[in-house]
Amino acid sequence: MNFKSLLFVFCLLAVPASAQHFQLKAGGGLSTQYGAAHSVGAYRFGVGYEMELDQHWSVSPALMFYGKGWKSPDAWVPVLDDGGLPVLDDEGNQTYSLMSRSVAAGYLELPLLVNYYHRLAAQRYLVFSAGPYVAYGVSGKVKTKGDARRVGSEKLFYEENTFDIDDARRFDAGFQVAAGYQFPSKITLSLEADFGLVRFAPGAGRNLSALVGLTYTFD
Repeated sequence: MNFKSLLFVFCLLAVPASAQHFQLKAGGGLSTQYGAAHSVGAYRFGVGYEMELDQHWSVSPALMFYGKGWKSPDAWVPVLDDGGLPVLDDEGNQTYSLMSRSVAAGYLELPLLVNYYHRLAAQRYLVFSAGPYVAYGVSGKVKTKGDARRVGSEKLFYEENTFDIDDARRFDAGFQVAAGYQFPSKITLSLEADFGLVRFAPGAGRNLSALVGLTYTFD
């Protein structure tokens, strides 16, 4: 976030709040990257703190652990021997192997959402939320099958730590939106999406996820 964004955040937090509430949050859904990547499972859980500005508006920062990821499209790669030389078939042609790769990336995420409550009936509301998020990658694995360019058993399967691979960026940032329904029990059921703005690595994709979320708000 740049200086102007931080200034906007602090201005929002400085507005007197008419009420404040602690929140528990959890959810699950799908995650991928923009482009040709395929989706995998996603989940998130954490805590939030909602500050009411008036009867309709509130601001809610949160601290979440967000499990994202994606699966790269399968690709044909050349088969190499352990010395790095091409392996040829009986007719002298290069042989190939079908490689598949899936990525799991766990982030500590800090969203700051502005919420609008539309009252439907007593203690029943539609809730619309939007705001920026920043995140830092802390865990994850890259699982690769069929990479015949590797040596030994790694031709069949190998793992790497997600944020240890070349040029991987731990920092992520983007925009989060949500629409939900709050029940009288103070449970909000919502549809949420994260739209990443930072490439995972130079030339790589940006994170994209959508999930069903549950939020319990303490009075």
